[in-house]
Amino acid sequence: MTAARIRCANDVKLSQTFLENPEIKRVVAQLGRLEKKGERPTTRRQLLSTSVRLSRAMAEPLHSMADHCVERLGIETPLELYAYASPQFNAACFKPEHGRVFIMFSSSLLEAFTNQELLFVMGHELGHHVYQHHDVPIGYVLRGRRPPPADLALDLFAWSRYAEISADPGRCVLCERPGQRGPGAVQARLRNHP
Repeated sequence: MTAARIRCANDVKLSQTFLENPEIKRVVAQLGRLEKKGERPTTRRQLLSTSVRLSRAMAEPLHSMADHCVERLGIETPLELYAYASPQFNAACFKPEHGRVFIMFSSSLLEAFTNQELLFVMGHELGHHVYQHHDVPIGYVLRGRRPPPADLALDLFAWSRYAEISADPGRCVLCERPGQRGPGAVQARLRNHP
């Protein structure tokens, strides 16, 4: 089973529509100009100032999970893993910069989740990278100087949910290991989190 075959159809359809949308093209072009001028703060700089980069020596089990996901998902971009202090369960994958993909985990998630659950979370986050969800700069469009048209904003919120759906089941399949508990275990863990 390939990642393309299990991607949510509405995710694909809306992604393609957004990449042709004049408002989104304008925001993408503006971000590109700022990046070329060096006026856009880099994700890595922001992560290094607000979190801890987890080297392989610091977090070998997490890096082994990352290696497994990278191999199974066919990702060629190097990963950097980060942790930040928070009582909330959270993880995020950021748009690649300078040939690197960044994944960030909250400290509570790293403390509470089993290795199998962390593997699923990491696979889910890498699913966003595999499906290039970061090509649609949803945050910049929604929080820009000019508010987007209402129909575009609603479509972006709907697409965001479809993107989450796409990132889930495939990650469990592509990152599974014998005896692994997948999304059900993660969802149960989230329901029981204070």
